Amino acid sequence: MQQTIHFNSCDEHISPQVQSDEGHRLDVVADERSNYVTIECTSREALFEFGRSLIQEALYGQGEVEFFPLVADGKLLVVDGVRLGPDSARLLIHYPKENAQQDAPSNGG
Repeated sequence: MQQTIHFNSCDEHISPQVQSDEGHRLDVVADERSNYVTIECTSREALFEFGRSLIQEALYGQGEVEFFPLVADGKLLVVDGVRLGPDSARLLIHYPKENAQQDAPSNGG
């Protein structure tokens, strides 16, 4: 697993390892009774790519991202760098559309 990541606005990274091996996935499990959501990762690579996708979204996204299970021809597909298991709940993340760094005062005077 790499330890240095470079991001840019047009980067749509998909890990070849995650892409080629369905064993790398996340399962989002919601428990309404206890009001918990658990994200179960089958590998560190799956967790890493999920984190990478969130950072890319935080830097360049437009206010929301959705992760969902997608199956085609009997295979689980990677969506936005992440593969969710077939029984996984959808995961929706909403955040402010504006870039907080643009609104922050500069320290340069």
